[in-house]
Amino acid sequence: MFENVTAGWKLASAIRKIALHDRKLLIYPIVSGLVMLLETVAILLPLFLFNAFNSVLFIVVLFAYYIVIYFTSVYVVMAMLLAFRGYESGKRISVVGALSLTAQYSVVILEWAIFEAIVTMVIRAIEQRLGGLGGMLFGIAASMAVGTASMFAIPVIIDKKYGPIKTLRTSAGFILQNFGKTFGGIMFVDLYSLLFVLAGVVLIASAVLGTSLSLILAAGLGIAGVLFLAYGAMLGYMLGNVYKFVLYGVANGAKPPAGVSREMLYKAIKQKHGFTGGGGIMPGGFGGHT
Repeated sequence: MFENVTAGWKLASAIRKIALHDRKLLIYPIVSGLVMLLETVAILLPLFLFNAFNSVLFIVVLFAYYIVIYFTSVYVVMAMLLAFRGYESGKRISVVGALSLTAQYSVVILEWAIFEAIVTMVIRAIEQRLGGLGGMLFGIAASMAVGTASMFAIPVIIDKKYGPIKTLRTSAGFILQNFGKTFGGIMFVDLYSLLFVLAGVVLIASAVLGTSLSLILAAGLGIAGVLFLAYGAMLGYMLGNVYKFVLYGVANGAKPPAGVSREMLYKAIKQKHGFTGGGGIMPGGFGGHT
């Protein structure tokens, strides 16, 4: 088990170095965050203004909100992954170009967003029905289970354009087949980005404690802390999604990105018929063309 985790860890480290060569990938989490913030304000603010939280309208609006948010989230992540693939194949794609390229997946993304919204509403309804600690524990467990099972949903959608149920089944099957090796890399990505988040927390805490000594120093520490927090979140968003994209693609025959050795991939990915490392069913592979 430890060997599996180490293999995934080394693969994620190599992918991190590759992904950070294209700093424009860090723009996508900013775009996603800003758009989702605007959508949240636009959709939920009227509910606050008209105090419509105990009506059928609230349920309808909340369901629509989930669909919009999930659609936006998946759409932007997919655009980032297509941009990464283009960068690796030597065909640089601008942010606008990647967002435009993703339009071909709009219908499948919408289907997935509706599916996610339904699952979320069902979990929340059961959680509310149970109430108390039991409801809270159910909500946490169910959300974690669905989140884990759908961890590779976006690579599956890019690769196969499957419907929601088949996407979830394929994603869950991939995790079960590569358990240990898969999560070794995800652990590395999380820990790497967590370092920046923790540094940000320490700086912000220092700013709060230092207000009595110097407001200027406290302000500087606070700003630095927020920047570290934001950078850590952006890294986690970008590296986590790129890692899963590469891992899933290579496991299904796509050409590995430059800078990742065949031996590294062989150790990090368990395949029933052995590692081939070339060609692939993913459109364009990592070394082909989009």
